[in-house]
Parts: sequence; C-alpha cells; structure tokens
Amino acid sequence: MHTHEQKNGPEIGKTYTCVLNDVPVYEATIQKAQGCWATVKVVKPLPGKFEQHYKSGQEFDIKVQFYDFVER
Repeated sequence: MHTHEQKNGPEIGKTYTCVLNDVPVYEATIQKAQGCWATVKVVKPLPGKFEQHYKSGQEFDIKVQFYDFVER
C-alpha cells in the first residue's frame, strides 16, 4: 500500500455515504485507511443500480480517490 495521506480522506471509525461517479452506492464504516486505499465495511447498500452488488457486513478495499465521502 502507498503511505502518502489523502487530503480530505475518510477517517477510521467514521461512517460515510460512499459516492462513486455522483451515485451514492453504500453506507460504510472505514476500517483502515492507508495512503490512497481504505478498507470499508458496508453498513447497508443504497437503492439503485449497484444495490445488488453489495451486502451489509461485506468488507473490501477501495481506492479513495475514486469516491466522495459524505459523513452521516
């Protein structure tokens, strides 16, 4: 993993609505954040075209720069 810090990146332990290409995809809690990567745990998928791709409790790594994080 890269170790440089993202400006305005998500904070560990906080829950955000994760927005990809202006589409809210899921609510997730940040488990780890290191450089340009973060590990998220899905709280709930949001209604829309990606809803079937995610399940509550699912954990995975995301590239921070591709998302906007809206604090709940």
